Amino acid sequence: MTATPDFSAGPPGPSRILDGKYRLDARLGEGSAGVVYRATHLGLKKVFALKLLKPGPALDPFSVSRFQQEAEALGRLRHPHIVDVTDFGIDPGVGAPYLVMEMLDGVPLAELCAETGPLSLRCALPILDGIAQAVDAAHEQGILHRDLKPANVLLCRTERGDLAVKVLDFGLADVSALPALGAAEKETPSSVIAPEAAGTEGLLGTPLYVAPEVIRGARACRASDLYSFGVIAYEMLAGKPPFQGPTRDVLAGHVRGTPPAGALSPPVWKAVRAALAKDPERRPATAGEIVRRLRIAAQEEDRTRWRRAELPRRALLAAGLAACAAVAALLLPPAGLPAVERWLYDLRIRASPARSPDPRILLVAFDEASLAGGPPLADRADEIGRTLNLVFAAGARGVAVDFQLPDSWSASPGFSDLVLRHSDALTLAAFSNPQGEVVGIRSIAGLTTVALGPRRAAEIFGFVNLDDADGTVRRGRLWFRDSSGNRQPSWAARAMHSLQPDLAGQNATSQSFWIDTRIDWPRYARISWRQLPAALDRNPGLFRNRLVLVGGDFKGSDDDNRRIPHRSGGNRTVSGLTLQALMVDTIGAGLPIREPGRMPFLAATILGIGFAMAGILCARRPGPIVAGLVAGAIAYLALSFPVFQRTGLMLPVTAPLLLVLLGLLAALLLRRNFPPPPEVSLS
Repeated sequence: MTATPDFSAGPPGPSRILDGKYRLDARLGEGSAGVVYRATHLGLKKVFALKLLKPGPALDPFSVSRFQQEAEALGRLRHPHIVDVTDFGIDPGVGAPYLVMEMLDGVPLAELCAETGPLSLRCALPILDGIAQAVDAAHEQGILHRDLKPANVLLCRTERGDLAVKVLDFGLADVSALPALGAAEKETPSSVIAPEAAGTEGLLGTPLYVAPEVIRGARACRASDLYSFGVIAYEMLAGKPPFQGPTRDVLAGHVRGTPPAGALSPPVWKAVRAALAKDPERRPATAGEIVRRLRIAAQEEDRTRWRRAELPRRALLAAGLAACAAVAALLLPPAGLPAVERWLYDLRIRASPARSPDPRILLVAFDEASLAGGPPLADRADEIGRTLNLVFAAGARGVAVDFQLPDSWSASPGFSDLVLRHSDALTLAAFSNPQGEVVGIRSIAGLTTVALGPRRAAEIFGFVNLDDADGTVRRGRLWFRDSSGNRQPSWAARAMHSLQPDLAGQNATSQSFWIDTRIDWPRYARISWRQLPAALDRNPGLFRNRLVLVGGDFKGSDDDNRRIPHRSGGNRTVSGLTLQALMVDTIGAGLPIREPGRMPFLAATILGIGFAMAGILCARRPGPIVAGLVAGAIAYLALSFPVFQRTGLMLPVTAPLLLVLLGLLAALLLRRNFPPPPEVSLS
């Protein structure tokens, strides 16, 4: 602030020396009662601002008392945001009191508001914070300002260039002990001033900024200063005071009117409106609390701007990531990670109760006792053919032989008779070796094939090839494709077809199935081939309506080293006959262990991770979303066990969880390259 020396109404005496201590260098400003000079202390050679009451009518008792009040108030206050008073005295020449303050070079807040119009909340907050600190510091010292307004706030710059806010003019300050916080004296009818008839006469304060209770005639309190502070905040942010016009309209507005929200955002208007409450007890307790609420409002505005700018972009990115996850899902193997899925299958088997075996299945085993002392198996075609004819005669629905029969059996009359009599209910084993040759089908060559015809002869056989990628058999097959591309049934499917002719295993869409090793296989009805003739004589009803499975169960048999998951833990070794019985039983039960459609689960997974990735990218703190996603994945994994036990459904695990993991990592990595959402602090 600059000024040209002007003493036309200047100090007394030609020396321009005041009270023998101060040389008045220039007049800086003038009010109704006093003049402000730039003055130099003669002893200290330091420049101050000196406020001097005008000689003449201004020296009335009220003005002198007000001047002394300001000196007393400022003398008690030492605060960075309150103008600092260094001296007070009476000019001996004319008896005019003067007040010496620090010299400030700045712009009044009123001038800034008039020139710039509405300030942004970010620009206004540092100024309001400085005013609030000054007001609260005065209140803590028992001092009310009673005339807060933009003209009494000076904006300066420190030596470092920082903004400095100084509250001036404590001429109306009340230095008496304050009443209770936020409480105003209850007005009486005689003290109330009707706003319609009120003017400024007798009213302490400036009408544009005065509190409603003061207009009504009540004694000013802390809340009255806070109301004036709220008006200042409103004017800075809205560009004009809340009420304008003739004095009577302004006063009426303070008492009964509602300021327009104007361009203030809802959070800002809420904070300012609290300071402008008509009831003093409903206003915030301190000016600092008003600033705190405005600061929160600024943070909310920042978050609103951030949401408008970032959320659409991040949501679109999350949708793109979900689309990439969909492509990845299509590229994943149908079984996800096969090794992990096999391990989970074993765990589910171990956690499940046993299932009773099919009572219609009867095992006839060529054990060591059956082979001891007799001819080798390759030379027993007639014996086996005659005996199995007796089994059919006893009422068996079907017989399945789990041997790779030698070619020489085609010359056996007894075996040929068995084939010709029971070709519809008899199943023989065929095996496709790594060279692509089919072993076992020449056991009915020659006249037997001619008698049956090529088609019927081929239909007797079922393939016994097994899948054991890791040395453990978990899956069986319903059919195989031959070299011509035609479907050929597996041995197990062909055997069960003789017991259930309506079984559509050969026409099933899925080629393989999970073997139900929950079946308590030691409980299968079983007899040794050696005991078979005696059983046919004494108890032929044992075979009625049963499917008889004939196979080897002796050391050295190629079929005696098959490992399967077991409920007791680990894997158990069973004979090929037992394994084939488990597959036949599984097929007859309608394939109780089944896999639901893959795509619905993957679609649900992709939809879920799409929302989760959007949340991770957009949320202020992704931790709860990540924790929820991980907890959901764990819950899904845990849920797959009781679902398997109750329904036999093998819920896909590795593919969905792998997609969740990839989506989670992608979202977290991308989030690191985006600005975080603004914080909203409640302090």
